Parts: sequence; C-alpha cells; structure tokens
Amino acid sequence: MVMEMSTRSEILVAVVIPAYNASDYIAETLQSVIDQTHKALEIIVVDDGSTDETASICRRFAADDPRIQLLSTENRGVAAARNTGIAASKAGYLAFLDADDLWHPTYVERMLSALHPLPEAWGAVYALHRMVDSEGYCTRSGSSLSARESILIRHLVFRFVGNGSGFMVRRAVIDKIGGYDPSYANQGIGGCEDFDFELRTAEHFKIEAVPLGLVGYRVHAAAMSADRSRMAQSLLAVYERCVARNPQLPAFVVSCARASAHLYAFSKFAALKDWHSAAASLKHVYRHSPLLAASVITKLIFSKAARAANRALSKARPLWRQKQKKFKKFEEIDPVIPLVGGWSRFRTKALFRRLSEIDRCGGDCAATSKR
Repeated sequence: MVMEMSTRSEILVAVVIPAYNASDYIAETLQSVIDQTHKALEIIVVDDGSTDETASICRRFAADDPRIQLLSTENRGVAAARNTGIAASKAGYLAFLDADDLWHPTYVERMLSALHPLPEAWGAVYALHRMVDSEGYCTRSGSSLSARESILIRHLVFRFVGNGSGFMVRRAVIDKIGGYDPSYANQGIGGCEDFDFELRTAEHFKIEAVPLGLVGYRVHAAAMSADRSRMAQSLLAVYERCVARNPQLPAFVVSCARASAHLYAFSKFAALKDWHSAAASLKHVYRHSPLLAASVITKLIFSKAARAANRALSKARPLWRQKQKKFKKFEEIDPVIPLVGGWSRFRTKALFRRLSEIDRCGGDCAATSKR
C-alpha cells in the first residue's frame, strides 16, 4: 500500500487554466493549485487575449514555480484556450480549472486516487462544488446528487458536474473524442462547452464520482455564466447536439432532456424579463408535463415575492454582517461536510431510478422507458 501511494504521488497531472481578463481572481486560483497535496503537476495557464494584468500576475507566479507555464493567444474563447493547453501538456491525466474558481488542497489527490486504479474503460472523474462569491465566501452548496459508471442519460438530465472546474480525464479521452468544441463560441453562444465535453466523454467512457465539495465555483458579475441569455442558448444547443448524436435514446429520455434544458433556459430568460423566449421554453416543458409547467409558473410568482422580501432584509442587515454570522471562506470548510439539495419537482428520486435503469442497459431500453 505504501509503495502504491508513493507511485501514485509521482503520476503527472496537467492542470489547464484558460484565463481571460481574470486579474481579480487568477492569483487566488493559482495559489489553490500550488497548494495541492499532489505535487506532480504541470500547470498550464492559457491567457486568452487578456487586456488586463492577467499575464503579468501569472508570470510572477511562474518565476517562483517552474511547474507553471504561461501561453498567450488571441481571444478565441474558453474552448480554444483549453485545447491550446491540452496540446501543450504531456501528462496522462488532465484536470481543468477556470481562472476564477478554487480547488480544495486535496482535489487532485482525491480525484487521481479515485480514477487511476480503475480499468481503462473509466475515462474521467468529477467532483461536486460549493458556490463562492467574489470575496471567497461560500454562499451556498451546489447539488449533492451524483452517479457513477455509465452516466450519459442521468447526466443529460441531472447535470451532476455543474461547472468546468470539477472534471479530470485520462489522456485516452482526448485521443477518442478530441478536445473542447470551439464552434459554440464561434456562433456567439459559448458558455456550456464544459457540459458538451462531459457528455461526449460519457458517450464513450464510464465516469467515476468523488461526491465531495472540492471545488469553489465563483459566482460574480464578470463571470461568463452571468450572461444569462447566452448561457441559456448555449445549454439548449448542447442538448440538441447530444440528442442528434445519439438517435438510440428512448423518446422518454429525449423528452426529459429537453424539459431539463428548457427549465434552465426558462429561469434565465425569466430573470431577464425576456418573456417571449421564456414562453417558448415553457412550451417545451408543458409538452413534457403540463403539471410541471404549472408548477414553474407558481414558483416564479412566489420567488418574486421572496426576492423582494430578501432585498428588504438585506437593506436592514448589511451584507458584511450576514457573512460574519453565516458564511465561511471556501478553504475553511471541510469537504467531507455533506452538500445539500439537488432534488426538485422535476428531478425526483423516482426519475433518477428510472434513468439509472436505462443507463445500466446502455440506453437501449425502449420497453423500460414505456413503463
């Protein structure tokens, strides 16, 4: 066992960090990589045409740590930047981290320990996340739900990973499916390339899960995810491409997948008060389940009232005081502390069990899907 642990600690892992105008957060992100308990790393930062101090900050870190390599390109989007980092790497394992997110110090060690002992049919491993604000405080838990092995259908509906910073793959995945797809950014709908990459991986490989909150997913106004309309369009496009690539998917799964995508899109469009687009997404939800569509409208009405109450409460109690009482920094939270949430009126335990059965028989479960 000691020999096995010693050997594993010597396995090289490439960390690919695409960065565009990330000067506010890149230092903290890089420090979370430098502090990893697994030290055999090649850390590749791809400066995607930044116009701020991102490159100079990275150069300062690289001067003190020879594992860090800075590559500079013109601005082509996160997928192209990740592909540049992949092409420059030599390691047999690759982990991806966005330039504003954080890793727990044991992230790489735990992920590698989970994936490396498995047969080659297992191509990737993912971890769960906690939401982190601009100051590094954990504001809430990400979903607690996870699944392992053949997860294409369940991931299509439940989206276990949740962001691009919680996924590690073997080099064999890149050899099989290629890298990230830059065509989304070329069409002006970049944002969900990580989900597309995860689904294409799941089409060919089994995937392991480390169901711990090892990733701090940063939520702030300048993040790509803050562009709600683009994120909605990107996710819808990812779903349609996945369905087109997999014509063997049962009709029930396709209906669930579209409902899942349009539930997300509806929430984004409604937040923007783009009621035309929101209504179009709601129609897709209605086709899957009229009752679900009705519950979405009800939730929207009540959530507006709840947000108004929260705004009033925030004015009465300053945010810094709320953080002082309730929130902790990401590095202060033990990742073993359970995450909470994930189930909903749509993502039910019954649906999870049904999709798990279809995943187990490789999606070819027409009879099962009609029950």
